Amino acid sequence: MKKFITIVLALALVAFAATTVNAQERYVAGGFEAAGHVMVGGGYQHHNNRINSYATNDGDNVYGPGVLGKWLGQAPGARTDHFSFFVDEVELDLMKSFGENVRLRADLDFARFNSSGLGYPAGGFVLEQAYATANIPVGNGIEFLIGRFNAPVGFEAVDNAENDTISKSVLVEGLRPANMTGAKIYYAFSDLVDLHFYVVNTLYQDSLVKGSDIPSLGFRLGFNWGDEGTESTLGISGMFGPESRVSNKHFTYLGDLDLNWWITESFALGLEGLYSRNNAVTKTTNVVAGNNITNFAALLNLHYVFSDVWDGTLKYAFAQQRSNVNGVGLQTQYFNCNLTGAAQTMHQIALAGSYAVADGAKLKLEGRFDMVKPRGNSGLATQWQYTYGGAMAFVYDF
Repeated sequence: MKKFITIVLALALVAFAATTVNAQERYVAGGFEAAGHVMVGGGYQHHNNRINSYATNDGDNVYGPGVLGKWLGQAPGARTDHFSFFVDEVELDLMKSFGENVRLRADLDFARFNSSGLGYPAGGFVLEQAYATANIPVGNGIEFLIGRFNAPVGFEAVDNAENDTISKSVLVEGLRPANMTGAKIYYAFSDLVDLHFYVVNTLYQDSLVKGSDIPSLGFRLGFNWGDEGTESTLGISGMFGPESRVSNKHFTYLGDLDLNWWITESFALGLEGLYSRNNAVTKTTNVVAGNNITNFAALLNLHYVFSDVWDGTLKYAFAQQRSNVNGVGLQTQYFNCNLTGAAQTMHQIALAGSYAVADGAKLKLEGRFDMVKPRGNSGLATQWQYTYGGAMAFVYDF
């Protein structure tokens, strides 16, 4: 009997060991990579005695004015002061390759809802990217992608941690797409010229279902030059589609030009210009017609590297929404039409610096001043609304 029990235990141990080995081979196979970053910080900002109507939405996050606009946790009131610590996000990027031609990637963003302010819905999780790519051996090789991906447009990145400043400008906070779901092809004609072309569910907020049965589309034609590490880029982007939730009509148009030019090894000039238009929704059942909504925006980013550990940035952004929404119809049917909250003009000025604490760890500082002035047809007071403050953040890349 003892021999029988001993044999059973030995066989069980062997089976367990084999299962463990198979599991390890399955989950720790070759071609698997993981990376990511953590960004935490705190800051202070003040609002003057005018109620600030600024509010944007990039499809995943809601932003208010100022350097703490993403992390206040409330809509700011007139003559208020705010001091807040924040957790911007913990991002985990998972990548798996199958041979040389197929690759999977998922970018997972985590943050407590209360720590990230108005930023994160659904309990503090955002699926930033999740896609599969395949290389098609045509010409220099076409990369085909399907899934959810960062929009290939503009100067600033979607993640705050990847930019020169702690906060982002109004351009990337809602005036142009952040993440989209659909299919994209990428083709490099040479080391100097490449092209992105994509077809997506919606350009702006793919968490919402639009009423049309036609997808939207866009492209970015890129030009690249310079040495690795100080590579300059110029991008020309265009987007078009029926973005309303009413029908296949009522189109959205967007054009964007972005430039990151390393003039010297220490100084980079960043520029972006943007124009967008949403056609008014016509009168249909239970829908109120509104104005065509037009937005203009521009960005200037001056970045200087003082040493191996210190750099500084001066950033200025301008945006103007030309028309206000009249009636609830257009606002309800176009989730991306009233991007700055009302017909208004805004200026954003930021002075920032960063210090490389160690490899993969950086301390970032920023002071920012916002000016917002509603236009006469917005139904709001037309005096300037001011927001100013400063923030400090630590960024850890792994």
